Amino acid sequence: MLTQQSPRSWGKTLLVSVILLSAILFDGGGGMLEFVLDGKGLHAGIQAANSDHTSLRLLKEVVPGADSFSDKEGDVPVYKAYRTDPTSDEKTLIGYAFVSADFPPEPNGFSGPIDSLVGIDLEGSIVGLRVIYYKESLRYTWGDFFSIPGYEQQFVGMRAADRFRVDKEVDGISRATISVKAMSRGVRQSLRAVTQAYIK
Repeated sequence: MLTQQSPRSWGKTLLVSVILLSAILFDGGGGMLEFVLDGKGLHAGIQAANSDHTSLRLLKEVVPGADSFSDKEGDVPVYKAYRTDPTSDEKTLIGYAFVSADFPPEPNGFSGPIDSLVGIDLEGSIVGLRVIYYKESLRYTWGDFFSIPGYEQQFVGMRAADRFRVDKEVDGISRATISVKAMSRGVRQSLRAVTQAYIK
């Protein structure tokens, strides 16, 4: 025998179903489930990541001030970052974003590759960096160690001429030295390739 549910109970059931279905569909696929609470209630939406684990949100994080990006392009693959003038709608190139995995050979960490999204300005200085993908066995035992406050931010201001040495230019992470060295090498070699191709 079916029982009638109140609208509130029905809404809760629907919300739980959406969350579970989203977790199943987007787990490991790089998609991000976002919830927004406004005057009309709670809304769920999917902000899909690209196949290289980037998204518009991440691109804006690594190139502050950019409001639009080209598709990934070029023999040395980059996303071109633009700022739009609100009065003229004219777009001005302000930098580039790129994924370290696009520049082989990709250095392996303790148990696999580590992909970083890097943003640079037109002078070749790093303006933002996010570690966007890694499947380290260490991560399953003590969490997302690359998200330690200040770790990613320490790369801001570095340039292709820097050596990216761990415990010298780059702070290490206790018990994750191999992974930090691999991540730093990947950022350095991709930064050098992009600087050589695009920075005059």
